[in-house]
Amino acid sequence: MPPALARIFRAWGLRRVSSLEPVAGAQGVYLLVLKVPGETIRVGALGRLSFAPGLYGYVGSARGRSATLGHRLARHLRLDKARRWHLDHLTSHPRVQPVAAFLSEGDKLTERRLARLCTARFPAIPRFGNSDQRGKTPGHLFLLRPDR
Repeated sequence: MPPALARIFRAWGLRRVSSLEPVAGAQGVYLLVLKVPGETIRVGALGRLSFAPGLYGYVGSARGRSATLGHRLARHLRLDKARRWHLDHLTSHPRVQPVAAFLSEGDKLTERRLARLCTARFPAIPRFGNSDQRGKTPGHLFLLRPDR
């Protein structure tokens, strides 16, 4: 994980987690960092998307009665799962690797605000992961750092 990216995320109020146990019952928002190879991947209703190789960040939240940060991130990291969301198609791909997870517990930072912070700094993958935020953010997956 590049230190410059970690500094940006800390400035936004996110902290890196190394284990999901401490956040098992917490709610809030997260940024899941993934290493994605340069290839075309089928992503549900979005169809086949071509990804430049690099680090990508996915913005999400866990705020429902049964949705906790630990539960949501653990689901994203499982390879064997029903593919319900756009992110499921990436995280279950055999060549996509999780790199880090950053989160903000509580209500200090919203999913929309975090997506807007990312939009101002990184290119978004249009319509990826933001069906519930359509028109409010361009997407919830961002190219954080292309591989060179």
